[in-house]
Amino acid sequence: MARTAIGLAIGILFVTAVIWYALDATQVECEICVGYRGRSACSLSRAADIETAERQAHSGACAQVTGGVTETLECDRIPATVRRCNQ
Repeated sequence: MARTAIGLAIGILFVTAVIWYALDATQVECEICVGYRGRSACSLSRAADIETAERQAHSGACAQVTGGVTETLECDRIPATVRRCNQ
């Protein structure tokens, strides 16, 4: 009985620590908007650093306004129309 309680307490502490670390690791939030061929979209992303958050948000916005690999690659190269990041 005592071993079960100790194991359960250790498990709960481990899960809590993992969740705490995951929330702490995503400290940067970026919103990126793109305009592509007359269409526009915005995407929000959270990551550990600005570069990753920007890249993920830009990719998410492009995914909403493109249709295919070629258009996605073109959209990934265009600058964002709106860029808002906070830490």
